[in-house]
This record gives sequence, structure tokens and C-alpha cells, in this order.
Amino acid sequence: MSYTQSAFTGRTGARPISALARHIERELATRIESAGEVDRNELYRVLEGAKTAIGLSASALETLKHLIGYTRPADYKGDARPIAWPSNHTLAELAGVTESAIKARLRQLRNLALITMRDSAHGRRRGQRGEDGEIVSAYGIDLSPLRARFDELKAAAEAHSAFSRLEKRGRQEIARVRRIVSQALAQAADMGLTGPHWLSLQDAIEAVASLAAVARSTRDIANYEAALHRLSGVEDLVGETIDAFMFSQDIDALGSKSSPFIHIQTRPLPDSVLAERDCSSELEGSAPAEPDLPASPSNSAFKTSPRELMEMFPTTAMYVDRERPGWIDLHRAAARLRQDLGIRAGTWVDALDQLGADGASVAMMITAERGARDEIRLTPGAYFAGMVTRARRGELDLPKSLWGFRTRPVLQ
Repeated sequence: MSYTQSAFTGRTGARPISALARHIERELATRIESAGEVDRNELYRVLEGAKTAIGLSASALETLKHLIGYTRPADYKGDARPIAWPSNHTLAELAGVTESAIKARLRQLRNLALITMRDSAHGRRRGQRGEDGEIVSAYGIDLSPLRARFDELKAAAEAHSAFSRLEKRGRQEIARVRRIVSQALAQAADMGLTGPHWLSLQDAIEAVASLAAVARSTRDIANYEAALHRLSGVEDLVGETIDAFMFSQDIDALGSKSSPFIHIQTRPLPDSVLAERDCSSELEGSAPAEPDLPASPSNSAFKTSPRELMEMFPTTAMYVDRERPGWIDLHRAAARLRQDLGIRAGTWVDALDQLGADGASVAMMITAERGARDEIRLTPGAYFAGMVTRARRGELDLPKSLWGFRTRPVLQ
């Protein structure tokens, strides 16, 4: 402020004339004259939703709501102008702050073109209403800009609300895929698998989360949606990595394809012999092995062999190319079935976590067979996910289901 301007305001107490104030007055003049009718009560909701988008502080919004409370619904209709004339002292008492704080709030509201001032000759705020409640004369704080900019403010509020909904969904989706990655890494660690391909899964989800965070900071809905779109790629990468390095043939403990495969059961039985159990052929005359399945709610037990399971599940047998398969061959077949059935990688990782490799493979075999027999009402993915959900609640009874398939005739 120049010395001349300061001296002028000191003598008269008038507000200084600024380029910003003049610009706002010119822009609003014509819009106020042609402003449509506004529901006063809806103003509260719209301003609450638009405050972040337009840079309105919570404190200034509080005072603006107080000012709206001094107006009446009829002030926003026809050719009426909503004007409020409470003193700064009254507004300060309402907000529980000083008059200086109120002046700062009103200054922000003027700078955001949410209010304008209608001053009397002596600068005091005063007004009078007629018998019907209409304003006869008024000098004070003019809320006509709210009426003139209502559509603009409503659009800003709706955009903010849409982004908030998208952001909420985005946080949930990022958390879901991050959990899938964590489960896959935990499963790989249990099986003694290491290598850069596993670490790249963590890098992939963090890269998406970082892009989403940048878009969120600027409320860039297009870039935020683009970041979320990349989540499906991360989920696919998890599935591809699992299929290539967890259940592929001829991989060593590092997940490379240079050495003979050594399979480490996620949850081995205490008295099992892994080298014999997971070999590619069975010993003649050996007793059927009991698969490592979750506890049965009905206390059922099911002893079987991979060869018998191939007879029970012909759909899975088409994915096994050995005459005398081992359990690891069934694991690999289930991994390939997962892809062909269109089951999400995250659901497969969940199944491995909840059921172990044997249980997840058996659940996949059951799903594939029921799908081939048209016994699934929705989709194989939904059916398999339902099995995983029941397993999480301790309600899935795989041994009992296997007994049903053993006693059921195979469809030709």
C-alpha cells in the first residue's frame, strides 16, 4: 500500500480500492443481475463440498455460514439480493474469536469473490425488512456472489466429491494389490524362492502407489485413474511370476531354470518324506499319500495319490503330461488351470495362503471339474473365490468334497 493510499484510509476508514477488488466487481456485476434462484439450505452443502477446490479455509467458511444464517430463503429468489448486516463484534461472538480474526475471514471471502460489500455513507451496517420479510433497504455484506456463482460452486463440489469417491476406491484397490504382492512374497519365502523377479513385484506396486500419490496431491483425476489402471498389470505380473517361478518345471530354489526342481511344501506333514512325495512317479504298491489339506470341519480324512486324482478329475488330467504324476505336477496343472479359467492372480495367492499348495490345487481341480459339468451358476472365478472365503472362516471341507468325487461316477 502506498503512503497516499494509507493516509486516505487513515482519514476516512474506508476500504482501500485495489485492482483485485475492481476486477471482482466488474466480473460479478453482470452475473448478479442475471443470477437464477438458489435454495439457501443447499448453499451450506455446496460450500462444504467446494471449500477445498476453491481454497476456502474452514474458519472463513464458518463465518460465511453465519452470514447465510442471517439471510432468508426469499432473499435468493426473484430480483432480491441476500444482504446481511451483523457487526464484526456480533460475528466474533458467534465464532468465539476476535474482531481482527473476523476481518481476516471477511477479507478472504472478498478475495475469493464469495461476498462483496454494500457500504452506507457512514460505513455502518444496517438494514430494514418490510412486513412480508423482504429487504427494504440494507447496507452490509452482500452475498449475491454466492447466488451468481452457485452453478460454478456446485460443479466444483461435485468434482471434489467424485475425486473423493475415486480416491477412496483407489486406496482400497492399492491396498488390495499390495496385499496380493505381500502374500506372494511370503509364499515364495516359505518355499525358499528368491531372485530379482520377486523383488520386482514390490517395486511395481510401489511405483503405482507413488504415481497415485502425486495425482492425489494435485487432485488430478485423469492421472489418478491412469495410475489405478496400472494395478491390473501389477496383478497380472504377480500371477505370471507365480506361474513361471513357483510352479514351473526344472527350477531351483532361487527360482531359476538351471537346476533340477526341489519343491518345498508350504505346510508339510511332520512325518512326510518330501523327496519321495514329490517325485514324478509313484512306487509300485505304495500306500496312497494323504494330501496336506486344511483341517476338515467334519473330521474327514482323505488318502489318495496323484494318479487317483487324475482319474477323479479328468479336466485336470488334460493338463498333466506324465503317466505317473507327482504332487508337484498337480500344483503346476492347477497354476495353468487358474489362467485358463480366468481366475484372478490375487484369488490364487489368497488360496495358497489359506489352503497351502495341496489344498489350493485340489480346490482348483474341483472348480475346473464342476465348471466342465456346468455345475457352476456364476463363474469359475466366483466359485473358487467362494471356496477361499469359506476356508478363511474355517468352513471349507475339502476332504468331504473329495469323498463326494470319489464315489461319484465319472461322466463320459
